Amino acid sequence: MSTRSNLIGLGVGVAAVGGLIALLMGTGVVSLKKNSDEAAEADADPDEDAEEVAKGKGKSRGKKRKGRRKGKKGRKQSDTVKKLSSMGYVDGTVDANVDRSGVLVNIEGEAQEGVNFYASRKQSRAQLLDMKGVVLHEWNVRGMGGWQHVSLLPDGSVIGLVKNKEVFKIDKDSKLLWTYKARVHHDLDVTADGRVFVLSRTARMMPKYDKNHPTVDDVVVELSPEGEELSQFSILKMIEDSRYSFLLGDAESLTALKTRRANPRRNKEYDILHSNHVEVFDGSLAQKSPIFAKGNMLLSPRNTHTLMIVDPKTKEIVWLWGSSKLIYPHHPTVTKAGTILVFNNGTEATRSQVAEVDPLTNDIVWTYGPTEEFFSETRGSNFRLDNGNTLITESDTGYVFEVTPEGKTVWEFANPHVEKKKGLRMAIWRMTRFNRDDLKFEF
Repeated sequence: MSTRSNLIGLGVGVAAVGGLIALLMGTGVVSLKKNSDEAAEADADPDEDAEEVAKGKGKSRGKKRKGRRKGKKGRKQSDTVKKLSSMGYVDGTVDANVDRSGVLVNIEGEAQEGVNFYASRKQSRAQLLDMKGVVLHEWNVRGMGGWQHVSLLPDGSVIGLVKNKEVFKIDKDSKLLWTYKARVHHDLDVTADGRVFVLSRTARMMPKYDKNHPTVDDVVVELSPEGEELSQFSILKMIEDSRYSFLLGDAESLTALKTRRANPRRNKEYDILHSNHVEVFDGSLAQKSPIFAKGNMLLSPRNTHTLMIVDPKTKEIVWLWGSSKLIYPHHPTVTKAGTILVFNNGTEATRSQVAEVDPLTNDIVWTYGPTEEFFSETRGSNFRLDNGNTLITESDTGYVFEVTPEGKTVWEFANPHVEKKKGLRMAIWRMTRFNRDDLKFEF
């Protein structure tokens, strides 16, 4: 893939980006106003539990990625499929190839060997699969509500979250060990010593942002290994107190945007940040730069179209990148080489892209996409594997695939969780691949 480093610098604020921005994708110019309108419908809160969502944004999937199992190309969708697509489900995507299931592509010798861990939307269940899609182990707790995010620990225990309700920990046999009740959402990270860092929300009236609706403040909550709250800090206040406060705009511009960013399903709260990722550094890359110091965090406040590395002790933003380059990004994650992968969701017009940035130079050093077939309007995930390949979760569509540095698909998976009568394949928030030796429990 081509290197794309001749990009506009950080000096373009969101206020300036609000009109037209030049995209790194090389697909021309896009209106962020249009994208914001679409995103408010699709992702005002895209990961709401099913019982909290009446309608959302669903996409009809028709074209095939290179390496995808061939179907009946050009087959006309039924009226039922078209109707479902227009209704706009957020739980998954209308798929014209709903019979696809499990592993579709597995090129041995090119795909990274290992086992794959994931949870399907709406289910309180997680599974560990081998490279052929055989279920090796399952975690299941009935009655909890859908698991938005799950993290598998070496001993087989799982820490996950039920959106807006709780963080939980279960053992390898699915026995519930503890819960932490809060308005948690999107993502969490577990450090080597067992502490849990999770995104949560508070909402209160902040007239400087919106005089008529509560404004949502994302906070990072630190939990002990036993699930007890140790600390928390406000992401919004940190940005307000920083040199990057321009990302929040001014009262007039925010009022103009409130109908797009507010969540109409939750009393029209003004979701000013919509943070969707937290990752805590272990210090292994600190020799490359102080920004990678142990305890620093990588955050993704989605609605600012930026990524940031912060020092939670000083509440300082030590690195920020993305203005004029990203549109509603998800899941930035640091590679072993010290670069950062990010799922750049984009729009219907631009499609999605995975970009790899060197935070020491702010250069884009690798990209996957955009292609017509690759698009997740909300959510999305990416991991750099040991062999140099990249594992990508195209979340909304329920597909996961592994690509080489040259972009060749060497492994692909379709979520077996489908509602065939609706033609709907359920979303996958994130799939993680483990080396078998890294897991210390029997499966």
